[in-house]
Amino acid sequence: MGLTLIAILTAALLLPGIVAAKAFFQAAQTSEVEPAVPPLSTIDGIALVGQFTVAVHALYALALRSALAVGAPGWMAGWPIADPYIAFAAPRASVDTAVSLLLGLVGLCLVAWPVGRIAGWWMMRKADKTLFYGPMAEVFAKTGSDRDFILAYVVSKIERDGTLIGYQGTVVSLLRDADRFPVKVVLKSVSVFRLVVSEDRPMRRDAGETIDWIALSAEQWHNIAFKVFRIVDDGGNMGDEQTIDAG
Repeated sequence: MGLTLIAILTAALLLPGIVAAKAFFQAAQTSEVEPAVPPLSTIDGIALVGQFTVAVHALYALALRSALAVGAPGWMAGWPIADPYIAFAAPRASVDTAVSLLLGLVGLCLVAWPVGRIAGWWMMRKADKTLFYGPMAEVFAKTGSDRDFILAYVVSKIERDGTLIGYQGTVVSLLRDADRFPVKVVLKSVSVFRLVVSEDRPMRRDAGETIDWIALSAEQWHNIAFKVFRIVDDGGNMGDEQTIDAG
């Protein structure tokens, strides 16, 4: 078996670990905050995918061995077994080997998704949520229900007559980088304001303009802050939670 084929098979067998890692972080996704999965180019990403890959393969190999020990029904005797490992042992490629490999990868991915979700669910409830939300865990860990929403305050790099232009709006979508800091934000029901910087303190002056939707990236702002609000009764009254300055 050539080195190229071995490399392809090895990459294919890492796929369940990637699927499980994705499912793991999906457990922390809310309607506004997208999960920030560590890239495979980092040590954290490699370690996470590696751990999930070993766990998923161990579970699948145990299930496969149990199934072979029990024996397949007679009408399934001619079917190729969903065994992805047969490709390493087969003396030469064949249709049955390819089918076994593909069916095995499908089976591994089907096992990987619930493994990742269960691990993510457990970590969300039992462990430190900074693994998912990073430095903004104290704020974003409180979101996720229909009664919570996030208000963002963005001081942009647009300057007019010595004042900075800012935006205040409800967060619709928030994307973060590998360090879990915000890099893109989409806001709705946006109020525009001017920030006058004086020697005493900055003063906010509302511009009297509103924008239905706006999308901003980190290159466009000086600073961004978030505050979580919660609707506390059916009348629409709100209570505020905690504010965080994300830089």
